[in-house]
Amino acid sequence: MANSIRCFLFLLAAQCLFSMACAESAYEVTPKTPVISSPKEQTMVLADPEGTLSLEEALKRKNEFKPASDMGPIDAHIHYWIMQTIVSKLDADKELRLEGAGWLSINTSVIKPDGTVKTLKPSGFFYGNYANLTDKDPALAGSADATPQHALFMLHKGEALTLLSHSKAYSNLPPKSFVLRLVDHARYLETRRFGLYVEGAMLGILFALSIFGWFSFFSNKDRASLFYGLWISFAMFQIFAAGSQDGIHFTEFFMNVDGIYIGATSLPLLFSFIGGYGQAIFYFMFASAFLQFGKYFPTVQKIIYVYVTVYLVHAFVFTFHVHNYSPKWVWLPLVLFTLSLFVVNYVCGAMRYRQGMKIALFFLIGAIPYLLFRIIFGLGLAGIPSPFSYLPESGFSYLMQNSNVSQALGLCSEAIIMALAVVSRSRWIQQELASAMDAQKTLIQNQNSVLEQTVAERTRELEHQHYALDEAHQLVVGSVNYASRLQRGQLPRQMRIDGRFASFASIWEPRDTIGGDLYWLSSSQQSGPFVLAVADCTGHGVPGAMLSLLVSNSLERIYANDTDEDPASALMSLDHYVRTGLNQDRTDSESDDGCDAAVLRIDRDKQTIEFAGAKLGLFQVSASGEVTRHQAARCSLGYQDAVAEADKPVVQMIPYQSGDVFAVVTDGFTDQIGGSTGKTSFGYRRLEDILKANFAANAEEITLAMRNEFAAWQGANARRDDVTAVVFRL
Repeated sequence: MANSIRCFLFLLAAQCLFSMACAESAYEVTPKTPVISSPKEQTMVLADPEGTLSLEEALKRKNEFKPASDMGPIDAHIHYWIMQTIVSKLDADKELRLEGAGWLSINTSVIKPDGTVKTLKPSGFFYGNYANLTDKDPALAGSADATPQHALFMLHKGEALTLLSHSKAYSNLPPKSFVLRLVDHARYLETRRFGLYVEGAMLGILFALSIFGWFSFFSNKDRASLFYGLWISFAMFQIFAAGSQDGIHFTEFFMNVDGIYIGATSLPLLFSFIGGYGQAIFYFMFASAFLQFGKYFPTVQKIIYVYVTVYLVHAFVFTFHVHNYSPKWVWLPLVLFTLSLFVVNYVCGAMRYRQGMKIALFFLIGAIPYLLFRIIFGLGLAGIPSPFSYLPESGFSYLMQNSNVSQALGLCSEAIIMALAVVSRSRWIQQELASAMDAQKTLIQNQNSVLEQTVAERTRELEHQHYALDEAHQLVVGSVNYASRLQRGQLPRQMRIDGRFASFASIWEPRDTIGGDLYWLSSSQQSGPFVLAVADCTGHGVPGAMLSLLVSNSLERIYANDTDEDPASALMSLDHYVRTGLNQDRTDSESDDGCDAAVLRIDRDKQTIEFAGAKLGLFQVSASGEVTRHQAARCSLGYQDAVAEADKPVVQMIPYQSGDVFAVVTDGFTDQIGGSTGKTSFGYRRLEDILKANFAANAEEITLAMRNEFAAWQGANARRDDVTAVVFRL
């Protein structure tokens, strides 16, 4: 019972409202009414700050409605009830729809003369306008009952209607007035076919260019192709999601997103923003990479980074923030920044063209239509009417009146021309690379020619030097070989050996052709005991040989007349002669060389040997095979520092028996590295083992055993020093 009374009262109020509206002058729909019309004088408005008034409550407050011209600026924070009255002056029924640019949501109720109310589909300029027919099978009955795509209603012949709309404005692009537009649906669809063809063609062009852009990037792997692909992809997405006169088509056939909001922005409009902001950002990033701002105009490059930052901040703030700022303050600074940066880019492009980058001409040409259409788009955002709005009514004028379409045309024009630029840039890079390679090839050929000449000249010089070095080498080798013969001639001749020993043998192997080791025998013309000396001079090669000559002459000088001088005195005399012979007794001496030596004074009648040594000892092997090592003094002879008294050699009286074997070796024999590890010296123990094992053999057999054992020990290791061994049996 209560519901019936409530319904009756509502119908009664609706009839009263309708009667009041009809009493006033209603907007007449005639055959001459434009496809899109605005009933300005017939629009009444009621503010609903909280947005909580119901239709019944709005009807009860009919006296509070004011003319639209008296309402003042539109506040995006509140809702409005907008009432419009229309009457048909047509001879036939006509299907109309209600829409308004800048209104976030429009919920309209149509009140008929009999008081009945029809609620239209919710709409708004940023709705997705989902086509519910996509969920229906056209072949099945009832498919015509699907919810229409737009807020449609039928105006019958001679009928008068009241349209009551609960609406809320979009803060970033608010409507310019409270007047909602009436659209002749059938006539508008006919005029829109032309626009849809154009939009479809632009989408196809951008889709093809986006494929080209990404293919170019994956082929060339350069920044310009990457940003071109991103720019075209966002441009295609922007056109696909841009709002035209009859809404945003991006989700029209895919999903129903009507009434879905993120912050203050509907989801379809958010898609449009993503495309718009993205293409603006990547256009300048592409221009930067194409014209190489980072290299030639680093300041402009930094400005572009600032521009990208400003764009991102602007997108974030005005997507989620509800405000009442004028569109001029929201969009005009961004538009001016964009246009200013565009002019700067254009000037930089002209400078790059003058610098020799001929392909910059494509950028200059393509930028012109893009700039013109983008100015129209920017003016539309700022609330300034498009110049195409003054064209006569036609499909072309309806298409061009939308600022998004102007921007789309500019994008397509620029994209096509810049596609040619990208291709030309690839060819330009290839030509530059080919030129660089040719120049490099020529340079390499020239360098090779110069190098060949240099090599030839150097080869001739080296050949001459080789001949000279070979001659010098032959001279040195000949001299060294001759010196070797001379040094061997300094060794005791056989006549000094014969009759003095039961057997005598020696090993004399300089590390080089000549060396610093020697052994010496006193003259056989002298009666009484005779002297045998072995010396190891400092160094080897030529220096050692020269020093050995001084030592040999000094020994001849010591024992020139007789052999009475004892070995210890003889060693000290040798020390004196070497030091003074090399001027090492002076403080300004440039050398500090000397020798190690052993002197044996052999008395066959008494069967004794007087021995004194300076670091060279004497080995004695008895007839029974027992080995005795007679130690030498720990001093060297002839050096700058005189021998200390405590270190001077002393004479050792050594008796022997017939058949005893004696041996003296230099440190080149005992210090040689070898063996299994290649790191151990031959040492004295192995020498004593050889002497003990061959105690019954003659001197030649003993030295042969020593030579073989030494060679096996040395192996592949390098000889370290001169090697000398003297073995004799008495």
